[in-house]
This record gives sequence, structure tokens and C-alpha cells, in this order.
Amino acid sequence: MSNLDPNVEPRSDYETTTTVTPVAYRPSRPVYAGWLTAGVVAVVAIVGIAYMATSHTNDQASEQAALTQNQQAAASAQSAQAAQAASMAAQSAQQSSAQVQRGVADQAAADRARAEAAAARATAADQQARDASAAAPDAASQPPPAQQPPSQ
Repeated sequence: MSNLDPNVEPRSDYETTTTVTPVAYRPSRPVYAGWLTAGVVAVVAIVGIAYMATSHTNDQASEQAALTQNQQAAASAQSAQAAQAASMAAQSAQQSSAQVQRGVADQAAADRARAEAAAARATAADQQARDASAAAPDAASQPPPAQQPPSQ
């Protein structure tokens, strides 16, 4: 069978029926959770920026204090090094002075020993001269030597 009349709806053995389920209309609530989260993030960001801006001066002060402390520590270390170097120089000078004094004392002892030896030799020579003088016959007490007659 063909459908010749366009105004008539064709019929079939199988009729389809559609059922429509009624949907209950619920008015949607406005969702503020997204806006609330964005607001909280903005407030935290503003507080963080304010904290960084106000604590920056404290950081500069603490950095300055740390720099000053480091400079004082370096100066103290340099002072300690200078004191140690001065102590070592003084000790070296003292040792050098002691060596010079020992050298001078040794030289003085050697000079004294030479002087004592010379004095002992002079005393011995004087004693030998006295002994020789005492052992020599007295020229005034001896008769003059006999004269021999002239030979012809």
C-alpha cells in the first residue's frame, strides 16, 4: 500500500507510543563556593604581600646586623692573628737576644781565659827571671880576672 494522500497519516500494524516522564523542576541554588574560594585566595595573597612588605625592613636590619657581626668577627680574627704574629716576633727577638748574649758571654769568657793565661805566663817569666838572678854569681863579690903577662 502506498500513501497517496499526504494529509492522511499512514497506519501501521505496530503503533509506537512514546511516554514522556515529567521532570520535576527544581529551582537551582546559586553556587557561591567558587566565588568564596576565589575570595579566600585573594585575601591570603593580600596578607602575604603585606607581610613581605613589612618584614622586608626587618630582613635588611637582620642582614645589616649579620654583616656587622661578620665584620667584627673578621676584625677579631685579624687582631688575634696580629697578636700571635707580635708574640712570635717578640719570642724570636728574645731568642736572638739570648743567642747574642750567649755569644758575647762566650767571647768574654774566652778573652778572660786568654788574659789569665797571659798573666800566668808573665808570672812564670817573672819567677824564672828571679830564679836566674838569684842563681847568678854576684859580679861585685868576685875578684877581677887575673891579667896575663904580655907575651914577647
